[in-house]
Amino acid sequence: MGFTVNELHSARQHLLDTVVDYFLAKPGIEALYLQGSVAADSADEYSDIDLRVVVQPDAYLQYLSERFAAPMQWGEWLYNEWANRAWVCVSHFKPFNKIDVLYFQPHELQPSPWFLLPTQVIYDPKSLLREVMQASLGLTFTWNIQEVDRLISKGLAYAEEGYRRIMREELFYAQSLLDSFRAILMQFDDMCRQSPSAASPAAHFEQQGSQACIQSLNHSYTSLDKHLLLQALSELLQFYYNQVAQIHNTLALQRDMQTDLFWIYTILELCKEHIEV
Repeated sequence: MGFTVNELHSARQHLLDTVVDYFLAKPGIEALYLQGSVAADSADEYSDIDLRVVVQPDAYLQYLSERFAAPMQWGEWLYNEWANRAWVCVSHFKPFNKIDVLYFQPHELQPSPWFLLPTQVIYDPKSLLREVMQASLGLTFTWNIQEVDRLISKGLAYAEEGYRRIMREELFYAQSLLDSFRAILMQFDDMCRQSPSAASPAAHFEQQGSQACIQSLNHSYTSLDKHLLLQALSELLQFYYNQVAQIHNTLALQRDMQTDLFWIYTILELCKEHIEV
């Protein structure tokens, strides 16, 4: 069973109209706005809806408590994803629609370069959004040092554990670890380009990622073969080495650059030893 492009676009627009009408009829709504591909007018038939709802403080907890029940009133609801953030609900609908609803309070609307990304204002009677968007002009994305530190450690851990599992020939698990390692590379590539993805680094990466990272990723996908997986890990490690060196040279991290590069190089050499056998 398939759907035409027009059917999917029409269904998404109907869902958006229904949800907007739902919130506009409710008390305590301060603002509604869209971000993502729909706001950018670049949505295709598979794009979801990224809706932000700004709620008065005295009504905020009530909206959060209702966030999983509310989508059942918006049409042909299928299920909610149980997000681990209390202010988020992601819901799926027939025929093939998805909407991410994020709830905020007015004081959480702070100037940010995120507001320089495509943003479509739907409802803003007090000009809260317009003011924060104006105040965001000229801002740039900055690195979160603690997050960078965590990601470097996670990258090292995925690479090391991936090597262990390949050598044990636990290849399904090894492949999943390589996927996690690839996600770290994409996230750092996103950061290094100073143009973070509004959704996730992997979203639209074919169009947005650097050619060097895309090439490295392309070379790293392989079948479940010990030798080929070692080659894939080696390809990823070579690119990761350059990424980590660049990040250390850009930021004043608390972690030691030489230790990080030494361990990446060590795992890389271990891979090469077995590749060349």
